[in-house]
Amino acid sequence: MPGKKFRFSLQKVLELRQHETEKARQALADAERALEQAEGHLAECRRRVDEARRQDPARIQQADAFRQEARQTVEETRNAVEACRERVEQARAELRERRRAEEALEELRSQERDQHDREQKKASEAFFDEQATLRHDRTDEALSLL
Repeated sequence: MPGKKFRFSLQKVLELRQHETEKARQALADAERALEQAEGHLAECRRRVDEARRQDPARIQQADAFRQEARQTVEETRNAVEACRERVEQARAELRERRRAEEALEELRSQERDQHDREQKKASEAFFDEQATLRHDRTDEALSLL
């Protein structure tokens, strides 16, 4: 006996939540990539400053403007790295929140599916009980005619 097909009443909402979760996951990946790039840029700035320190001290003294610019670049890059770290943390929090909302709907869908399956099983059992009762009644009738 074919039963009624399960249909989750909030399927569109679940799909929206899944889409939002995927967008949050992508935002986190983008933020982590930006952080990695900023950290690489900071390492490069530090390397250049270290190289400049190893040069002739008299030449470096003449290049005070270079040192000041290098310090400023390092500081700006540190700030960029920190901003990227904050962006990563915000993206992680957003992903956790989106995933929590999606999981709540998935749990609801699972509960509705279980309820649907129980109802289908109950309806199927009732149908087969009725069929057995009818068969038994027909057999009794046939035997009484003999």
